[in-house]
Amino acid sequence: MKTLQYLLGALLTLVTPFAFAADSTITISGYVRDNACAVAGESKDFTVDFQDNAAKQFYAVGATTTPVPFRIVLSPCGTSVTAVKVGFTGVADSVNTSLLKLDAGASAAAGMGVEILDQQQSRLPVNAPSSAMSWTTLTPGQTNILNFYARLMATQVPVTAGHVNATATFTLEFQ
Repeated sequence: MKTLQYLLGALLTLVTPFAFAADSTITISGYVRDNACAVAGESKDFTVDFQDNAAKQFYAVGATTTPVPFRIVLSPCGTSVTAVKVGFTGVADSVNTSLLKLDAGASAAAGMGVEILDQQQSRLPVNAPSSAMSWTTLTPGQTNILNFYARLMATQVPVTAGHVNATATFTLEFQ
């Protein structure tokens, strides 16, 4: 019986495939481009002030305040930068998900959200995917100023008067 086991073991050793070793080279190449901009200090952690608005101006769903301008300053910009996509993220309003939801609280306003607009005053929905954002042309090696607007929009009537606070984060994708 032991002889059979030894013979079987020897036979299996002969049948085992041989391992071969070979040397290969992988070449990795690319280029590091200077195609981004820094966000200038004045555009980090800032407040857009809506001032005081009368509740009666929100007479219907979709009624808005006058747009309040704000800007994002990109400086310095790299010498290879050509364009940027700007997106705004935050908690969306439950009635109109393209608007920012107002913070809740005992003295908070209600029945409205914050609409963010681009330079042409077209709506920029919050939490939009990158594929839905358009490219804005930048000047390489220069300071670039991106102009936007924000306004309040009624999502239901009547609105509740009170403090208006909402928070958004902007994200930048460079080309």
